[in-house]
Amino acid sequence: MVRIAIPAVLNGVPFGPSDAAEAGIGRGRLRGADVDHPHHGVYSHGVDLTDLRERCAVLAPSLGEREWFSHATAARLWGIPLPRSETRDERLHVTSVGSDDRMRRVAVRGWRVLEQPPNVAVADGLPLISPADLWAQLSIRGAVWDHTMLDARWLTAIGDFLVSGARTSRGRSDPLCTMSDLRTAAMRHRGKRGAKNLGLALPQIRRPVDSVKETFLRLGLVECGLPEPAVQVEVMTTAGLRHADLGYPHAGVLLEYQGDVHRTSRRRWLEDLTRVQLLEDAGYRVMLVGDADIAPDCRALAARVRRALVI
Repeated sequence: MVRIAIPAVLNGVPFGPSDAAEAGIGRGRLRGADVDHPHHGVYSHGVDLTDLRERCAVLAPSLGEREWFSHATAARLWGIPLPRSETRDERLHVTSVGSDDRMRRVAVRGWRVLEQPPNVAVADGLPLISPADLWAQLSIRGAVWDHTMLDARWLTAIGDFLVSGARTSRGRSDPLCTMSDLRTAAMRHRGKRGAKNLGLALPQIRRPVDSVKETFLRLGLVECGLPEPAVQVEVMTTAGLRHADLGYPHAGVLLEYQGDVHRTSRRRWLEDLTRVQLLEDAGYRVMLVGDADIAPDCRALAARVRRALVI
């Protein structure tokens, strides 16, 4: 038996039973192994449903005017760093506004809010909660993983990411939001679940910061009683301006976090060797820091930094 080909007009896009019927595709053909049925009344062919953005694009036509992607789904679409888990929640988080029930579909985690909706942005054709309001939303239990909530340390790291912009060969890209945006979002979230952790995180957010681990390192040293280190310390070297991750420039001490990419990328490793030599040649003591210096705490590292600072 020759299988009827799915017409090009339905390839790579979500479609409903009426669209299929109009294209001459019967219900029996829709049960074929090459046709996905990700949501009630929604079919797709030639769509990579392992890709988050494509899965959202399949669901997007089913969203109402007052519905948008939120919580962990929006965070991943914005590129926001989140804690890892052995069991990733692959459901799409969708928030609905109004007194009606939240969205209930297979592979969807529906949320409902009654108040005026927060700012909603459109990115690549997908309606997303704005980055600043998302930051506040991520403080709620279940926003990332079921039955858990992000602590103030993680909310600080996410805040650092949002206001810093990404480092590029031409400098930094525009940040996803400003400190003013975060303060406004925190005020809007006042009195709600997670507001306490937002209040703890907000005054600790700094810019520019390049990684979550740099944030954790900075917070860990402060928790151990050290003065807060400056971020992205500028140092004029014989090869031009260079930046150290963290440091105490008045004391001539710099800290460089070395993640896995520094170990697995030969190019990055060689660049790090050169940068460290340039920083030391400029008169600074450079302390290389790894993940073991941060987890479970920074006490041993803080003792070494304290001796270096002669505190």
